[in-house]
Amino acid sequence: MSKKVLAAVLVLANVMTLASCSQASNTDETTRRSRRDAEDAQEAEETEDEDKGARHSSAEDKVYHTIEKLGSALAGCDYDAVCELCSYEPYEIRSVMPVVYEVEEINYNSDFIKKKPGDMLRVRSVIAATTTYEIDESSFKSNLWAENCSVNVTFSHKDYNEILDKRDRFLGAADFNMLLSEVEDTVDLEMTLEFIKDEDSGRYLLANGRDLAEIYDYDLPELKFMTDIFDTVEDSWMTGPGWNSATETYTDTNTFEYVVSLTDEASQYVWQYKYRISRKTDEGWVPLYTSDTIVDRYPTGIDLVYTEQENFPTGHYIFFIYDMQSGSYYGWEYDVVNSAEVVQTDNAVTGSVAETEAPQETEEADEDEV
Repeated sequence: MSKKVLAAVLVLANVMTLASCSQASNTDETTRRSRRDAEDAQEAEETEDEDKGARHSSAEDKVYHTIEKLGSALAGCDYDAVCELCSYEPYEIRSVMPVVYEVEEINYNSDFIKKKPGDMLRVRSVIAATTTYEIDESSFKSNLWAENCSVNVTFSHKDYNEILDKRDRFLGAADFNMLLSEVEDTVDLEMTLEFIKDEDSGRYLLANGRDLAEIYDYDLPELKFMTDIFDTVEDSWMTGPGWNSATETYTDTNTFEYVVSLTDEASQYVWQYKYRISRKTDEGWVPLYTSDTIVDRYPTGIDLVYTEQENFPTGHYIFFIYDMQSGSYYGWEYDVVNSAEVVQTDNAVTGSVAETEAPQETEEADEDEV
C-alpha cells in the first residue's frame, strides 16, 4: 500500500514538474514574440521616419532651388521669369517692378505698354540689381506629404538713403550706381514664402507671389539729374602756338590745344569721354583723330593737346569732347591757315587765269577762219 501511495506521489510530482516546465516555456516564447514584435514595430517606425525625412529633404531642395531662381529674377527685374516660378501671375509685381527697356515699344495686343526709360526708372532698376536673399532653413515647414511648404526668407537691397545727400543732382543712373556700389548697409525685409507642389512637373511654385511686390517699395524722393556732364562746364577756349583769339584762327601750326574750365560741381563726378578733331570738306566732316576712352576722376579742369609732325592744312576744323554716358558733345570750331599752301594757291590761280584767256583768242581765230 505504501508503495502505491509513494508511486502516485512521484507520478503527481512529475506531472506538476512537466506542467511547470511547459508553462515556463510558453511564457518565454510569448516574451520573445512580444519583444520581436516591438522591435519590428520600432524598425518599421524608424523606416517610415527615414522615408518621411527623405521626402522632406527632397522637398526642401526643390523649394530652395525655386527661391534661388526667384532671387535672380527679382534682382534682374525679369517679370516673365518670376511668373514661371509662381502658381498664378502676380500682377502686383508687374506694376512696381522697374523694368528697363532700351527702346520705346508699344504692344497694342497687351495692356502693358513699354516706354523708353527715364532716369528715375533706371535708378530704381539699379537699386533692384543689389537685391540679395537669405533663407532661414530652420523655419522650413511642410505637411505630411510635402505638398505644401513654407519657409522664411530675408530679402535685402543696398541702403540708397546713404547717398541721397552726396549730390545736389546726379549724372544719370550710372553716377547713382557708382555711389551705391560703395554702400555696405542694407535694408532688409523678412517674409514667409509659401509653396505648393505642381503635380505635373514636380516643381514647387510660389503661392503668395503678390507679397514680393513689397521688395520694390523704394521710398525715393524725386531726384535731380543733369542733361549731361557738360552742365558743369564754365568756359572753354582754344590756345597754343599760332592761335589768334580775335580771328579764332591758327596760323602755321602743328598743334591744337583745347582747354575746358569747370565749375566746382564737376569735381564730384567721374568723367568718361573721348575727344576728336575733324576737318570740314565738301563731303562733310572728316575725322582726323579720335582718342581712346579717357576716364577722368573728379576733374577740376581739362587740357587736351593734339600734335602732328607737319603743319595742319588750311581749312575749317572742330575739336570736341564726346560724353560716353549721354552721347552728347561739346567743342570748338575754328579755322587754320597754312602759309605755304596760300602761296601755292595764289600761283595756281594766276596760271588758271592765263589758261582761261588762251581759249578766247583761239575762239576768235576760229571765227576768222569761219
